[in-house]
Amino acid sequence: MESKMNVIVLFGGKSGEHDVSLSSAAFIIDTLHQSDAWRVLPVGITREGHWYAYGGSTEAMRKGEWLLEGPSSPAYLIPDTGKHFLFVNRQGKTTSYPADCVFPVLHGPNGEDGTIQGMLEMAGIPFVGSGMAASALAMDKCFANTIFDQNRIPQTPWRSLDRNGWQNGRQVDQVIEGLRFPLFVKPARGGSSLGIRRVLSRQELPEALDHAFSFDRKVLVEEGVQGRELEIAALGGYGDPELSPIGEIVPDRDFYDYDSKYEAASRTQLIVPAKIDQEIEEELRRLATEAWRATDCYGMARIDFFLTDDGRILLNEINTIPGFVNISMYPRLFREAGYTDAALLSRLIELALARED
Repeated sequence: MESKMNVIVLFGGKSGEHDVSLSSAAFIIDTLHQSDAWRVLPVGITREGHWYAYGGSTEAMRKGEWLLEGPSSPAYLIPDTGKHFLFVNRQGKTTSYPADCVFPVLHGPNGEDGTIQGMLEMAGIPFVGSGMAASALAMDKCFANTIFDQNRIPQTPWRSLDRNGWQNGRQVDQVIEGLRFPLFVKPARGGSSLGIRRVLSRQELPEALDHAFSFDRKVLVEEGVQGRELEIAALGGYGDPELSPIGEIVPDRDFYDYDSKYEAASRTQLIVPAKIDQEIEEELRRLATEAWRATDCYGMARIDFFLTDDGRILLNEINTIPGFVNISMYPRLFREAGYTDAALLSRLIELALARED
């Protein structure tokens, strides 16, 4: 009888998206348990950066109480190409488990930004999702936007600013020159809409910048867009990915912020498939493929667009570790394409094992 393959699911982490990671990982762990092909080894990372093998319920993860409820034991991976193991220390005795594949479910900094991916690449351990360079580029919106501009992928007008420049008295007028209100101010390397402010006037900008700089030393200022928010999910290797049907987000407030994404009382609508013309759909698909290629993505990504009221398609961002709860757009879009959640995760693991340098 063929033995099961070990899949290490990494969750938690030091970023502001720690709680989102717990929910996404709980969904992924529950779904992977439906297959006989995988032995799931959950490993949680605390907000302080400590690693623990976790053997408790996914419900405790969703409540944010996994470490309290346990059982949890210190665990670690090492970047040694000869030691593809998860080491777990239980009551002073260390046990090793073959690290056949790692599934990072670490949204935001210290997980989605290439840090974990670089360690796994150094160790030669297969992992789900984009590599170190693609993860870092996609996570940093300043870098990503520069790449998209170079590839002539249309996007909303934008400016970038670092904390040092702001503290040294760079004038507000220089930041907003050529941009029209409303503006969106956001951390360059954040996710889940954390730290974002919608700015309606010049007077509101300094406070919004200070708020964004509390999350990151680099900040993006973008011109607001009047129109529809459309998303497409991508799955595959280097080159041309498989693309899902297109979905539309109809927020219940001025923009799709953290609460509208995850609050139980949110009335945000997720429409799949979106009602758009065939010509628009074809152009969205073309641009999604271009964005995937431009950042050298692999495995999975959710690619977000605006369709303006005057009919322009603008790329918003590319997300290499999208939200993965039951109502998240990524699994919902691929359900519309005919994938079960279990089949989608199995495909992602298969891609991880098949990756070539």
